[in-house]
Amino acid sequence: MNTSSESAGAGPCAACALGALVMLVPANLLPAMHVEMAGRTPQAATIYEGVVVLVEEGMWGLAAIVFTASMLVPLLKLVGLGWLLAATRRPGRVDARRLTGVYRVVEFIGPWSMLDVFLVGFLCGAVRFGRLASVEPGPGIVAFGAAVVLTMFATRAFDPRRLWRQSVVPEHFIQRRS
Repeated sequence: MNTSSESAGAGPCAACALGALVMLVPANLLPAMHVEMAGRTPQAATIYEGVVVLVEEGMWGLAAIVFTASMLVPLLKLVGLGWLLAATRRPGRVDARRLTGVYRVVEFIGPWSMLDVFLVGFLCGAVRFGRLASVEPGPGIVAFGAAVVLTMFATRAFDPRRLWRQSVVPEHFIQRRS
């Protein structure tokens, strides 16, 4: 049975996960960076447009890494957190071992989403050729960074011990004494 302290424990996790979900909208709709090169029109690119450009340039491996770290991982993290939060609302039907594994995966992949933020920061610092070329971060990367940080906070706010308190031990694990 849920006590009020156990129910309240899901609040910060759910709030951070919802905030991350909200921040993923501008992160994917707004430009992540602005690129200006001599003789060309300045370009602004969203994360998705960056993946498309990488594919068009034949950089499939890098495109796959950016797509995975920027789009797939944040979505999977939020799905995993949603699954964990939903499981804590259904006492008695929780497979604590499996869900603890889900929690560990979500916790492990959390920082890897910062790869994009690092990449844009690196490009902004590395591509400074005066009037020849420049790269500036866009509002999309700020929103993306906020989404990543919020998912990491949500993961930290979730207490996996709640899964074990609510799980039912399958009958085949119970040892019967004669």
